[in-house]
Amino acid sequence: MTIKTIIVDDHPVVRFGVKQMLSATDNIEVVAEMDDVDDLIQVLNDTGADIILLDLELEHTHGVDALRLVREKAPGTRVIIYTSHDEEDRIVQAAELGVDGYLLKGCGQRELVNAIESVSAGGIALESTVAGKLMQHMNRRSSAEDTPTVQFSKRETQVLELLSNGKTNRDIGETLFISESTVKFHVHAILNKLDASNRTEAVSIAAQLGLIDLTCADS
Repeated sequence: MTIKTIIVDDHPVVRFGVKQMLSATDNIEVVAEMDDVDDLIQVLNDTGADIILLDLELEHTHGVDALRLVREKAPGTRVIIYTSHDEEDRIVQAAELGVDGYLLKGCGQRELVNAIESVSAGGIALESTVAGKLMQHMNRRSSAEDTPTVQFSKRETQVLELLSNGKTNRDIGETLFISESTVKFHVHAILNKLDASNRTEAVSIAAQLGLIDLTCADS
């Protein structure tokens, strides 16, 4: 199935380069290129895009505001931040808004394609540098607060670790030799126990609580 993707970046050279990389694959189609988000929701509706590849620094709009807009108007659309900014506060803001992936410009074609494929299938994609900074933030916040006790079963822990590596429900089921419906049951239980609304938030909270090590997770 073709993954319909929108590129939102105010640098035409970046848009051209990314489109060339993605167009070289058989299963990703760039259905729109935009330099801002003024008409993004309309374009989403017109194209039925699956994924937005979003820069954090646009000429007229902060990327986090754009992400907030998408979450409000098109909550089912998956968003991958694709930026040169690796500041901790940007990463944390994006994670709190439930971004599905965070990549730094300069990553290779294969990494970019893998991230889009993983996110399209329901996984998450965090570059290792980004994951490390997110974990550092969570560790500091954890040390400054009373840490609640969260207990997982052995199977839930296994599922959580695979979630942190961006694995889809199908991938997790094949790895653990359980059905996809059973994986969904465990994911639902994990979200409930962590009081998380999505996978990215669950992974972030689990890292804060010291339940997983994001520096060991695949991007």
